[in-house]
Amino acid sequence: MAYGHEGSAGDRSNAAARAGDLRAAASRVSAGRAGVIPPIPPPPWSREPGPRRIRADKPVLSREAIVAAAIRVIDEEGFDAVSMRRVAQEFGTGAASLYAYVANKDQLMDLIVDEIMAESAVEVREIAPDVLGWQEQLKSMLRSSYQVLLSHRDIAKAMLGRIPFGPNGLRNVEAMLKLLRAHGMPDYVAAYAGDLIGQYLVASAIEGFTWQERYPDSTPTQTSEAMSEVGDYLESLPKEEFPNVTALARVMVGDSGDPDSPLYDRFELGLDILVRGLTTFLPSSAHEQWRN
Repeated sequence: MAYGHEGSAGDRSNAAARAGDLRAAASRVSAGRAGVIPPIPPPPWSREPGPRRIRADKPVLSREAIVAAAIRVIDEEGFDAVSMRRVAQEFGTGAASLYAYVANKDQLMDLIVDEIMAESAVEVREIAPDVLGWQEQLKSMLRSSYQVLLSHRDIAKAMLGRIPFGPNGLRNVEAMLKLLRAHGMPDYVAAYAGDLIGQYLVASAIEGFTWQERYPDSTPTQTSEAMSEVGDYLESLPKEEFPNVTALARVMVGDSGDPDSPLYDRFELGLDILVRGLTTFLPSSAHEQWRN
């Protein structure tokens, strides 16, 4: 056998592979001696889905972008228009492309709720030392949530039957509990109050949107006239059979037209009733302070 013979192509390939293995092993040994742990790639299931571009002229897909697109659909077309297929149309693709980022429509609803929680978050740094100030802090937090719901058409429907346990929802729950427990409210009341208040916010927002949807072109004057007609009807009922309905007919329909009337802003009145009711559960010392 003559020296310098290079062997077959297969032999050369195998030799190159062995040489590569030896170099990699030497590199690991060298790194180990230097006290450096060689990098290990993470398993596939630990990776977050990265942004993926369908085509150069289409929006980038990501979980955040999908949630934003779903909220945009709600704002423009209403809650009932949302589906995985409809949201996918915002990216010029099919519903299957979304499943790499969002498991299903149910998870999409949870993500929408958590995004709304982020928009309505109110930081509570210091609790008011007096009960009246505490009441106003609580109302301010609830007004913020209500205004966010109103700003997104009927998005409040997404919150029906859902517990806001996403990261933003949990922060809001923590802030609410911190405020509710500050003056010694019983734990069972504080724990349930957030749920009760949430129902009030969601129901108020949905009812407001429902009226707007039924009468989209009505003006404040037309609404006032319609309520006045309802008042007329209620007052015309037999007083012997409906003494309370007829007595409160004008009050129930808010027909006074007085901006200083407690019923002029029904949401604020309901808020006041809820917060005052919660105040009665505070310890006697705080309760007496509030009454005085």
